[in-house]
Amino acid sequence: MRDFRSRLREVVQRESLKRPQAADGACELTYAAEMGGGPPDAAATAERLGGSVHTVSGSSCVVVDRVYDATMSHGRHRVESYGIDSSWPISLFDSRLAGLGDWASRVVFFDIETTGLSGGAGMLAFLAGCGWFEDGSFRVRQFFLNGPGGEHAMLDALTRVFDEASLLVTFNGRTFDVPVMDMRWAFHRRDTPTADVPHFDLLHPARRLWARRSSSLRSADLQVGETVRDGCNLTSLERSILGFHRFNDVGGFDIPVRYFQFLRTGNTGYVEGVLEHNRHDIMSTAAVMSRAMQIAAGDPEDCREACEQLALGQLAEQRGESVRAMRAYELASASEDDEIRTRALERMAVLLRRASRFGDAAQAWSRVIDLSESGRRPLSRLERRAAEALAIHHEHRAKNLKTAKQYAEAIRETSPTRAAEAVEHRLSRLERKIQVATERESRMPSLFPSEEPGLRR
Repeated sequence: MRDFRSRLREVVQRESLKRPQAADGACELTYAAEMGGGPPDAAATAERLGGSVHTVSGSSCVVVDRVYDATMSHGRHRVESYGIDSSWPISLFDSRLAGLGDWASRVVFFDIETTGLSGGAGMLAFLAGCGWFEDGSFRVRQFFLNGPGGEHAMLDALTRVFDEASLLVTFNGRTFDVPVMDMRWAFHRRDTPTADVPHFDLLHPARRLWARRSSSLRSADLQVGETVRDGCNLTSLERSILGFHRFNDVGGFDIPVRYFQFLRTGNTGYVEGVLEHNRHDIMSTAAVMSRAMQIAAGDPEDCREACEQLALGQLAEQRGESVRAMRAYELASASEDDEIRTRALERMAVLLRRASRFGDAAQAWSRVIDLSESGRRPLSRLERRAAEALAIHHEHRAKNLKTAKQYAEAIRETSPTRAAEAVEHRLSRLERKIQVATERESRMPSLFPSEEPGLRR
């Protein structure tokens, strides 16, 4: 078998003889598919998909526009309810976006479909979708490669969209979509138009708000073949957060296969579902972002789930809004999910201690210990923290040395080696204090003698 690099070099040299020369003599960095009869006709493809043809320097791609009217529903709510609000605290989720000016003027939601997931220079983004709000409606504009040679036209059209964007929003696009497109622009020796556009990746805010929900997902919420760990991907969030369910959707691993079938046959039936899948991804990204921002800007009582209240408490605490944070934690501490309750009680205890409400903080820490499984050893990190806080409280504030010693002993049984010395030091100090207190009590005269002297025999 010939060396792969030799084969690749041979293909590039052969195709370079077929490429059109630019005015300055440079060779256009496009290539043609090796298939009989060449790629499908762009005009015919555009007609079947309900789009138009965008042509630049002999390179053509198909442009498909779809508009979701403001009164249409996407899940539980209308499209107009997902509109952008410039007052959203977007920097709470990404500090790099702090101080942005008019970031809400043209927010572009972006998603691509590729010929594979392994990356590399040979991977193409054959479909790039962009979405933005227009007067309450939502427009999705998709750029589809009728053949690999149309990539130059696609990149030109995308550049025009990004030049007008005030913010780019993706779902996991920081590690996939944007790097893939950066590679394609670099391959064509063009500057990356997204380099100067602020980028907001929704994946991490979504995990912050709803990742803990995954631990309590009901089996009815999961699709065939889906596990609980998948509970924070976009399609799962559609169902749980938006109430939007896809029917006959194209699976991610089936997308490249359908595109190659289209290239071989010219039958747009193979890719119509792919375009629909891409449109749903873009619309849902906008809707999930809207829901995330509404939670961050709203009241704890408006949250639908305890995991949202817990996340809102953390966001409010981060913003210095201790009263709002405390209310959110109080609501989350009533959750049926032990993990969420424990996390909420932990943050409540910290806030109460900062407010010098030491007795209330001790009660919150005690509730953390009470939630631990009876007789379970070792204690978790959070339970050790609660036990340490209670040991400090009972030693220095409540002056209940024996209770403080019990908590310290519980810490000693489960402490890692690096913390053992500090625990032993605490126990030694407590034992000395208890001994001193015991000796002092033994020397104190009884205030209520059991017998009166006059009654002795």
